[in-house]
Amino acid sequence: MMLKTFSLPRHVAALVLLTLAVAANAAAQTTRGDEPPYSDSDAPSASRSRTAATRAASDHPSDILRAARRVYVEPNRHIDAEYLEYKLAKLPEFTQWRLTIVKDKDKADLVVSISKKALNYIFQIVEPASSVVAVTGKVVAINGLVAAEDISHEIVKKMRQVRALPSFEQE
Repeated sequence: MMLKTFSLPRHVAALVLLTLAVAANAAAQTTRGDEPPYSDSDAPSASRSRTAATRAASDHPSDILRAARRVYVEPNRHIDAEYLEYKLAKLPEFTQWRLTIVKDKDKADLVVSISKKALNYIFQIVEPASSVVAVTGKVVAINGLVAAEDISHEIVKKMRQVRALPSFEQE
């Protein structure tokens, strides 16, 4: 009795081998269920236990702006940080929202950073814990003093969109 051989095209043979490899891998993973994870990254951790809904709610820029209490202004060569702090603290909304200026970046809920291109002063407000950019904006000014005043008004204007005044202040 003679065995008859036949040949498969290469792409069909490769497809059969790939299917067998995937099936073997799936079987190996189902039997590994009782074994400990290979590394710490395979194990569930407490920091990963937060749900997507909770993470999305707390990392949303409007939630960050509502929850913030302490603001740090990063020093830079374009604007005097102390002058911007003065202008922010002088605005009535800033005190009504009970926001305070801090000198320690590590204790801040929000960090204001400023860059300059020509006459454009571009600012960002970032939550340092999550690195989420909560607010960005731009003002056009001839110098740093004018820019500081305009930036302070722009920051309050953008925060006013998501933050209401306390109920006793609204009357």
